[in-house]
Amino acid sequence: MHFNGLDLNLIVALDAILTERNVTRAAEKLNISQPGMSGALNRLRQYFNDDLLTQNGKQMIPTPLGAALSVPAKEILATVRSRLTVQTRFLPQEAQRSFTVMVSDYAATIFLANVLRALSVEAPGMTFDLHQYADLPSEALETGRIDVLLGPQQALSQNHPFKPLFADDFVGVACADNDAVDDVTEIETFLAMRHVLVRLGGSGLPTTDATFLERSFSPRRIEVIVPSWSLVPHYLMGTQRIAIFHRRLAHDYARHFPLRIFEIPATLPAFEECVQWRASSRGDRAIQWLIDRMETHARMLDTVSA
Repeated sequence: MHFNGLDLNLIVALDAILTERNVTRAAEKLNISQPGMSGALNRLRQYFNDDLLTQNGKQMIPTPLGAALSVPAKEILATVRSRLTVQTRFLPQEAQRSFTVMVSDYAATIFLANVLRALSVEAPGMTFDLHQYADLPSEALETGRIDVLLGPQQALSQNHPFKPLFADDFVGVACADNDAVDDVTEIETFLAMRHVLVRLGGSGLPTTDATFLERSFSPRRIEVIVPSWSLVPHYLMGTQRIAIFHRRLAHDYARHFPLRIFEIPATLPAFEECVQWRASSRGDRAIQWLIDRMETHARMLDTVSA
């Protein structure tokens, strides 16, 4: 198939190169040789009369034209895939697909690990590339760098469909021998204690609990800021520090760390984890199957917790 001299294979290569921003990783993604991918990049540069990607230190960054082509390339491939498979029955056991998912270590720990454990049996040909939260998760979805985004609604794009998966609430956590938390009955006392704060992404995206507390109460006494939930227990051990955790994650980590879980002397809004995908993927049966399986496992998660 050709588009005014640009064949479909080159559009596939263009999408991989602009998504990965690395010739080697793009070649691995498409299961072709690195010289083959370099040749495709050269042909694309000749066709568009543009470098598409340029070296910036150790990173490759898209030129303005390269950035502008990213979403159209994704949309073309999604449209072709949906049209070609519209009459084809999707068979998970036989499917060969790779998905890029952006997810916090919270959802990766208490939810996605269970989903992918089941899918390793149900769809053994599927592979998953998990990405930590970027500064703008919605932008990663918009530009096609990821296929699926897991997160709270405020992290999602307003331009693409999403579904709620499960809810959670918040508790306080501390080292098991931190007796001071037993006497915390007032929010002022709680806020004055030494806190470990989680900020996700390169520029420190605020978490749901942090956003609410900052808007509703006096500032907390922040002693340590970490970039992921999984680091928090290590900065509680042997100290008088405390942290706010999702209840599910707190109980999961308490199986591995000597943690004390206590109720926060304030009512924080419930947290809702959602899944989002690009609107152009509506006809992609593999994506829709993956979303359906996530919904099923989310219902199972709520059943277990009930």
